[in-house]
Amino acid sequence: MTKVKSDPVRVAQAAADALPPRLRPVVGRFAWPAARRARRMVRKFGMRVIRAPWNEAKAHWDAGRVSEAAEVLDAHTKYPFVKRRAAYYRGELAAISPDPIPPGPKVAVTDRVEGRVLHLVTNALPYTQAGYTVRTHRIVTSQKAAGLDPHVVTSWGWPMLQGHADAEPYEEIDGIPHHRLLPDGRGEMPFEMRGRMVKGADEVTRLVAELRPQVLHAATDHRNGSVAHAVRDRTGTPFVYEVRGFLEETWASRDPIRVGSQRHLLQREREAFLMREADAVVTLAETMAVEIVERGVPRERIHLAPNAVDDSLLTAEYDGASFRSAYGIEPGEIVVGSVSSIVAYEGFATLLRAAALLRDQGAPVRVLIVGDGTERDNLLALVDELRLTDAILPGRVGPDEALQAQDAIDIFACPREDLRVCRLVTPLKPVEAMALGKPVVLSDLPALSELVGSDGAGLLVPAGDPAELAKAIAGLREDPARRAEMGEAGRAEVAAKRTWSRVAETYQALYRSLAQ
Repeated sequence: MTKVKSDPVRVAQAAADALPPRLRPVVGRFAWPAARRARRMVRKFGMRVIRAPWNEAKAHWDAGRVSEAAEVLDAHTKYPFVKRRAAYYRGELAAISPDPIPPGPKVAVTDRVEGRVLHLVTNALPYTQAGYTVRTHRIVTSQKAAGLDPHVVTSWGWPMLQGHADAEPYEEIDGIPHHRLLPDGRGEMPFEMRGRMVKGADEVTRLVAELRPQVLHAATDHRNGSVAHAVRDRTGTPFVYEVRGFLEETWASRDPIRVGSQRHLLQREREAFLMREADAVVTLAETMAVEIVERGVPRERIHLAPNAVDDSLLTAEYDGASFRSAYGIEPGEIVVGSVSSIVAYEGFATLLRAAALLRDQGAPVRVLIVGDGTERDNLLALVDELRLTDAILPGRVGPDEALQAQDAIDIFACPREDLRVCRLVTPLKPVEAMALGKPVVLSDLPALSELVGSDGAGLLVPAGDPAELAKAIAGLREDPARRAEMGEAGRAEVAAKRTWSRVAETYQALYRSLAQ
């Protein structure tokens, strides 16, 4: 008799293999969640024994020393959960190392469908609501409106492995086909990224043979890019890599100890390799294009598709007055703020300190910061420290209420910190504010100064300087005519360069050039 390993998930896998094929999906709904609960119980017991090396390995992992993290655990792999964690670390390391996906058999794809493009993304609506997924949806719906035939495929295992056991392998969202590569209970269940990438490459290759797209379009990060790169090699389908951010820089920005670490450097080089290998690179801004050129990509192979808004937003009206009333904001009060993820590099502490200065100078404003994130508790503590009793931080709101909040703001602030990631990556929310005719005050960083152009659409102030930010806000506070003039200039800037219909034209021309 074959002995089944004691790991609960492997037991669930063995049970799945013994089922008739039509019953195997039950694993995704019942057995895997139960197995995960059992694994947590085993881990809780074992942690009492190996807490010190476990914490040491975690410290290495958090600092980006991935090999060291795995090596610390090697002496304790008699415990299944420790062995699994060490294998997880090594699998994550393999995912950012050269050649993470082995070569596969060549697949002949003929009679490709004109205008069909397959977008490879990490996640998508409706299960994940974030800037990344919203951008994907805006891209594909604008492409469809322009006459293209976009399809979306998400990363292997998503969203079932995130707890959405009811997800279907195929769904149309606003008329766009979405393909999901879901576990079916057959074969090995990879728990680390390299294994999932290998499975993803196999599944996307089969999908390409079925759909016959003219172009593969992978959005960062390297996981999607590596899958697209492997599928291009197998099927001969041109590969576009869309660089939406430099995620290794975002990760490193959260702790200085991570800069130059093994994970930081390997992921940076993997991203650069994919940029160089792609048939074309798309990115959001000229500042990002400059960085990509520095990573070895000729400028003529880089195409700009900036963060944009629906054309309708330029003429839309939202009930900002009701939002203001709901939060006790009087009609004559000047509201300064943002709608954003609340993380440290957004610089909202600078905005709160500027508001305290304005109050002390007799020129008070109401601060409104809508959103949630790791920095929100710190901001609430700073509100108490500065005695800004009328500041409003309502937390996360829905998409419609977020646009109401944008409309409720008189002066939109984006006081990002002077960090590498902020110098490189352009945010979307200031673009939405400009489309709604709001004046914007931004940190004077390359990626932000590019947003406002040269026609007076916004003010730039030194990053991290509450006094200069307060001075800029005070000038706008006292000059409603200037606020209106800046708002109209911002709206014009967006209309000229940053609507999805214009971005769709860029994609259409790019795909056409690759299909020739």
